[in-house]
Amino acid sequence: MPRLVVDIGGTSVRIAHQRVDAAQTCDPAALQDPEVLACADFATAGDALLHYCNQYRLDIELLGLAVAAAALTAAIGARRYLLVNDFTAQALAQRDLLQGGVKLSQKHRQILRRGKGDLSTPLLVIGPGTGLGVAALVPDGEEVQIIEGEGGHVSYAPRNAAEQAVLADLAAEFGHVSAERIISGPGLEAVYYSQTGEKRPAPDIGGLALVGDAAALAAVSLMLQSLATVAANAVLSLGARAGVVIAGGIVPKLADLLGDSGFFDRFDDHGRRRSYLETVPIYLSSDPLGGLRGMAAGFDNPYLSQRIIHV
Repeated sequence: MPRLVVDIGGTSVRIAHQRVDAAQTCDPAALQDPEVLACADFATAGDALLHYCNQYRLDIELLGLAVAAAALTAAIGARRYLLVNDFTAQALAQRDLLQGGVKLSQKHRQILRRGKGDLSTPLLVIGPGTGLGVAALVPDGEEVQIIEGEGGHVSYAPRNAAEQAVLADLAAEFGHVSAERIISGPGLEAVYYSQTGEKRPAPDIGGLALVGDAAALAAVSLMLQSLATVAANAVLSLGARAGVVIAGGIVPKLADLLGDSGFFDRFDDHGRRRSYLETVPIYLSSDPLGGLRGMAAGFDNPYLSQRIIHV
């Protein structure tokens, strides 16, 4: 019977299904009928899932959710479900970087810096979208274990006067300022407003930056440098020398700005640990179905499969 994999973000619901063979296995990369549905088009996420299942006449045995919502299982009549954080799914989509013998399709992942990865250590996966997602994979023989954290909520650490000014503005509004208050779509809007006094949606700011608008470029560069700080701190904390994968919905759209943004200089600029960081490989994932591929892999991961719940 089919498996349904779902990645629910702040603006879109990504859905696909898989067919299980007679041996009860399937290729995690083999997604059938993937669709991206707008959250705004449905009253609830359950309605979106039901719409998809009805469209393809699916009777679901196992549901994989990269979001927090057990009620969705009942909405489509699934018999079992696996619930993970959305960035856990994004991390699992990058597992081939730790598994030398397994290669997934890499047309949506590029090498930003080759470095000298140590595949016996963790791989960090991080990226801004509606929030800031952070997860890591730990090699374990032929398998990987997943570190599921809340790294987007670490305290924001400014490194220069411009970042201190943004922090002061946000602290006046929120008190505690987490990293994702700056490193996310809403964060980019907050940075731009702090610097210009003008409110613009994040896609417009990104678009202006790509055509050279100075104010937009300043806001984007501050966000990307701040991302570098958080990523480098996580690498140091976890010993994640296998590499860093930047995922999420924002940075791939701004990839042309990374080189001049100060991202790489900031990532390496950690005093006595510069030599530790400057050899770490850095990748960019732009796979629109990465969350679905990772969620599908979670069904057969020996650590996550223990969390499948029968209803």
